[in-house]
Amino acid sequence: MKKLLLIATFLMTSFVFAQQEQTKSNNFTVEKTIKNVSASPNPFIDKTTISFTSSVDQNVIFSIKNLLGKTVFEKEYVLKKEKKIIPFYKNDLVAGMYIYSIQSDSGITSKRLVIK
Repeated sequence: MKKLLLIATFLMTSFVFAQQEQTKSNNFTVEKTIKNVSASPNPFIDKTTISFTSSVDQNVIFSIKNLLGKTVFEKEYVLKKEKKIIPFYKNDLVAGMYIYSIQSDSGITSKRLVIK
């Protein structure tokens, strides 16, 4: 019985925390317009490239936060419907782990970034 309860709990939490391709907002479904987000190289020493695709023309906000949630970098971009590449330089950031986010009208996509 305990094993069954553990498996059921694991499956429910996996389902809840899984990143979905669609989000619900005010009783209608909005498809995410930012996909295939990645940083290369990651971890990096001085420079990395954030790449992603946009399925529509839109404005997005690219931000980087430290693990305490403080925004250490933020910039807005006007995107065309295409693959986008954003170069990011370490500048005065110290080595460590950061979270980078791309926010559009359809939602936010966040991933980890490590500076050596």
